Amino acid sequence: MMKNISFKRSLLLIVSIFFVIPGHAEQETDDADLGGFIEGPKWKEKNAVIPPFPNADDLLKVEIDKADAPFNIFLDSKNLTASSNAGIIRYSVVIESDSGAKNVMYEGIRCLTGEFRTYAYGTYENKFVKASSSEWRPIANKTSMPHRYNFYLHYMCNEYQSSNSVPDILRKVKYPEDFEVSGERDD
Repeated sequence: MMKNISFKRSLLLIVSIFFVIPGHAEQETDDADLGGFIEGPKWKEKNAVIPPFPNADDLLKVEIDKADAPFNIFLDSKNLTASSNAGIIRYSVVIESDSGAKNVMYEGIRCLTGEFRTYAYGTYENKFVKASSSEWRPIANKTSMPHRYNFYLHYMCNEYQSSNSVPDILRKVKYPEDFEVSGERDD
C-alpha cells in the first residue's frame, strides 16, 4: 500500500514538473496558419553601404550557363561580401554586350529565399547612384539578366541555402564548372 502511494506521488511530481518547465508548454494563438505557434521577429536587412565603382583590373569574367548569351559578365573581386548570418552576398557586376555597351550594378542575393535586390546602378561618370526603388524579388531563370540565376545556382549559394564564403566564390569564378559536362574545366 505504501509503495502504491509513493508511486502516485512520483508520477504526480513528474507530470507537474513537465508543465512547469519553460519551453515545454506551447504558446498558442488563434491564427491557424501558424500551427498554434507564435512566429519570431520578422527578418530585417541591415543597410547596405554602396562600394566604390569597379576598377577594370579587379574584374573577373564569370562563365554562365547560357551559351547564346550576347554579353560577358564580370564580377568585381574587390567589392564582394558574404554575410553568413543573413545569408546575403553583395557584389558589383559589369555586364558588357558584344558591341561594348556596359551595365554596372551593385546587387545582393539572399540565398535562403532565392531573391535578389539591386542597390545601385552605374553611371557614365563611373559612379554608383542609389536605386530609387529597391526591394527583394525572386530570381528567375528565364530573364534577360541570367547572371543572377547563375550566381545563385553555381557560385554564391550552396545546397543548404546559405552563402558561400568570399574565397569559395572567387575560386568558383576563377575555376568554373563546365556546364556541358560535370566536373572542372580542362582549359
